[in-house]
Amino acid sequence: MRSLLVLPLLVALVAGATLDFNHYWTAQEINEYIDELVRDFPTLATAVNVGTSTEGRPIRAVRVSKNNVANRPLVIVEAGLRAREWISPMSANYILHEIVEHYYEFENILDNVNFLVVPLVNPDGYEFSRSTNRLWLKSRSVNGNGCFGIDLNRNFGHLWNTVGGSTDPCSDSFVGTGAFSAPETAAMRDLIQSNSANLVLYLSIQSADQMVLYPFSHSATTNPSNVAELRNLANSVALTLMSQNGRIFTSGGAGLLQPAASGSSIDFVAGTVQPDLVYTLETGAGGNYGYDVPESQMAEILSETTYGFLTMAEYVANNK
Repeated sequence: MRSLLVLPLLVALVAGATLDFNHYWTAQEINEYIDELVRDFPTLATAVNVGTSTEGRPIRAVRVSKNNVANRPLVIVEAGLRAREWISPMSANYILHEIVEHYYEFENILDNVNFLVVPLVNPDGYEFSRSTNRLWLKSRSVNGNGCFGIDLNRNFGHLWNTVGGSTDPCSDSFVGTGAFSAPETAAMRDLIQSNSANLVLYLSIQSADQMVLYPFSHSATTNPSNVAELRNLANSVALTLMSQNGRIFTSGGAGLLQPAASGSSIDFVAGTVQPDLVYTLETGAGGNYGYDVPESQMAEILSETTYGFLTMAEYVANNK
């Protein structure tokens, strides 16, 4: 595997002609990058309209398929569920930057695996976090009584609202009025289900607990039937992440290493579609709260996270 550049001032980190990875992109810039990729790499990248947010913003994805071969094993990467975790959508965009713009470095992976990358599931909350409240976590649905937003990682349908969320519309962990009541999670549900036939790996990129987690989020003791495989690959990914910059990463069951919570995206995928591999990758931390990574540290974490992703992608290419 080639070395990914991590020094933030290097010209080599420029993505295409117009955007760089030295600053956090707006939702509009993310869409511009998607447009640029599909324009410049038409035999590899295709734009997918996933859905529309509460406030009418597009939720978009990039399908990466060498020569548009449809029946390869599929990896779905989901990012930007929680508004304040800006490093998450940037990680997804950097993954696209690597596997599309530097496709020639990843022939074994692209010959054997297709990808569907959703860089920003929660564009409304992301933009509100950027413009108004840096700590904002939720979407921007109107809940009444001056309360806004749903914690999208508590709104997916598997065992919805059984543990770890809140029915208080003002709470940061508000689960919504029903499973998939948020248009953002409903759009992701439809995307996942429509691509379930070839789905082998689902990866949710979040920040910033420095963990590689596998289902289930709702329980410390309930595991998928192939937990040994999940554990072994999670350990390998954690070792890869730690080898980059010396940060400590932990791997294990999501409900064991974090407070138990139902309604997560990984629980929905593992509990209903049941592909072989389902993970959350919690990125490296920085700043005052962990998720508010300074732009000066961003390139390092983007490269680190991408190495973790590529470890998963290579496993799929060689084993699925």
